Amino acid sequence: MDKERKSQIQDKQKNIAILKRNKSLLKANILILGAGLSLSYFGKGDIGDPLIWLGIIIFAYTMFTGMVASQQLKSQR
Repeated sequence: MDKERKSQIQDKQKNIAILKRNKSLLKANILILGAGLSLSYFGKGDIGDPLIWLGIIIFAYTMFTGMVASQQLKSQR
């Protein structure tokens, strides 16, 4: 197998791994956002607000990396 083809396969595997990791991060993010929202609702805003911001940051990160990985997978086809 030539070097170019091997490199393409490795890049594809990396992008697929990123998409799988983002799925598991999404589950953790839902828990973080849920905890932050419930703590804010029950009057613990000093703990809940940073959790909400953490959830928003994680969501933005996963969305951006997912879009980049998807675009690279589409361009490899």
